[in-house]
Amino acid sequence: MTGADEDVEVMPTVVSEDVDVLVPHEDEGSMGPEPWQSAKVLCFTWNMGDAKPAEEELQHWLPNKGGDFDLIAIGVQECNYDSGTSPSRNPKRRKSLKGSGKVQLPMLSGAVEEAWHTLGTPRSTDKSPERRVRDVREEAFTFHWDDILAERLGDGFTRIQQVVLMSMRLLLFARTEYCDGTFKWCGGPLVHSVEQTYSATGLMAGTVGNKGGLVVTLQFGPTRLCFVSCHLAAHMTAGEKRNSDCREILQETWPVCHPDLDLSCQFDHCFWFGDLNYRLELQELKDLPTLALGKSRETTKASGKEIQSGPSTLSAPSNPSRPDHFAIILEMVESQRYRELMQHDQLRLFQQAGKAFAGFQEGDPCFPPTFKVERAPGIRHQEERTPSYCDRILWKSLIAFDGCVTQQQLTSPAEVSSSDHKPVCAHFTVKTPRALGQLLQKELSPDRFPVVRITYLKARGVPSAHGAKFRVVFVVTPLEINTTYQSKVRQMRDPAWRADDLPVLRPAATCQDELNSCALLLVLYNKSVRVGCVGLRFPGWESSHTVSGRRTRYDFDTPIVNRNCSFATGHLSGTLEVDWSEEAIHAANQVAELPTQPRQPACCTLQ
Repeated sequence: MTGADEDVEVMPTVVSEDVDVLVPHEDEGSMGPEPWQSAKVLCFTWNMGDAKPAEEELQHWLPNKGGDFDLIAIGVQECNYDSGTSPSRNPKRRKSLKGSGKVQLPMLSGAVEEAWHTLGTPRSTDKSPERRVRDVREEAFTFHWDDILAERLGDGFTRIQQVVLMSMRLLLFARTEYCDGTFKWCGGPLVHSVEQTYSATGLMAGTVGNKGGLVVTLQFGPTRLCFVSCHLAAHMTAGEKRNSDCREILQETWPVCHPDLDLSCQFDHCFWFGDLNYRLELQELKDLPTLALGKSRETTKASGKEIQSGPSTLSAPSNPSRPDHFAIILEMVESQRYRELMQHDQLRLFQQAGKAFAGFQEGDPCFPPTFKVERAPGIRHQEERTPSYCDRILWKSLIAFDGCVTQQQLTSPAEVSSSDHKPVCAHFTVKTPRALGQLLQKELSPDRFPVVRITYLKARGVPSAHGAKFRVVFVVTPLEINTTYQSKVRQMRDPAWRADDLPVLRPAATCQDELNSCALLLVLYNKSVRVGCVGLRFPGWESSHTVSGRRTRYDFDTPIVNRNCSFATGHLSGTLEVDWSEEAIHAANQVAELPTQPRQPACCTLQ
């Protein structure tokens, strides 16, 4: 790094390296903001095109010494290049915040076994032989890309976790003071409970690892965060395969999830980024749903007319750019009509159809398509591919924390020159209600918990067949994530349950503010097959809810989401009621025969 580089101001929202960071409170009784109440998060994704990056170009997106960010998530694809030798480098070792102290890496295929030192012994926490997480030696993490990032960030940041699968890498950095105990959460470091896993979705039954998803989950104080970096199927016609890849990633990353949930519906906030490979499709808007149903387009050589073919596959033709489409997109880019371009974006259309990323949000890009460009500073698209927004950053929050994530900035640094993709970088602020932190640190008295009932529940439009047996599993977050409640089984096409068929719930909260930080997840099953999930907030968070004495209720009618998809999954509707009256609580306590001793502080049991 040059001396001049250290003084570069990277983004308008990024402060200089001299910015004051939060210092520990000397007065434990102070009511000032806690560090975990507001976190600044940087998410970065880049398909590196298997080319060595220029170190000096880091300044265009990564602030020197991390700026004022608290967490930095960096996901890259096609990161496979000859970095040469760097004997003067002193690779920064990662910290383990998981408890076992071991460094972990996904098991790699035999094709690159000689490049990595695998031990081959499954973790003691493996739930089945199929789990592909293995302990490896620290040397496996020594790589040019990792080193230049660590040098740029300096000692003020610690690499808390890393996941590698062939040419895909996901690195998580956090401020060192949040990892070494300077700032504490329930007696330990502020950043804790770090886990990782992965899913390979590429060719040869997932063994090559050229496509897939990498996952890191962690807790920042009381806030549960999930970061997913992925590389999905390529080519214009593979839209449905990309959707399928996402579902496969959610299905295969169960080791870090509740058995009834997946990454997209369990964590307080999920950030999903990568080379998603969705393309701009300039056909008439009325024709776009055809693509959403998995149809591909082919052009006959003789007539040039388009014909409909079957569902797209990974082996579909690469669909080079049509000259007329290329010219139209370039004209729209030159006039900065980016929002109009996004009306032709496959991902946005799949979202509207409920086929992908249901419930996820994404900022509108104010920059040209990131693929396919010449490997040079600036943006000049190559004609052999239709320019597209392949590289994306999305996020989704648990319903209780909707609105707690704000995207401050979304950029694509055109100065980065070594790849045929331009990277994408997003800045977020993540707010956490003080009530959540208080809830997870206090001693809880179960005999004060409210009484919650669903007085009526009905599923309609759900996939069904002869012999269907529907049941609902209820999960209350954050404190009763490991407690399972179930409904009775119903054998009918559109099952319905009365109050007597459903469990009485006692969410771990002692006031309305604490209850507002909890969520109720309803998971519908047909026999052992999961139909999907619905997330609900408890009554009382909105003034429009019906109030009768100390009883509050509201009606809901919500689409069922199954692994990012709400298409043809049906709806759950019903009435949710919470009762804070002493009579209801006393009666429920007698039925449950609750102990009189208060629970230990909740954070002691979080994993």
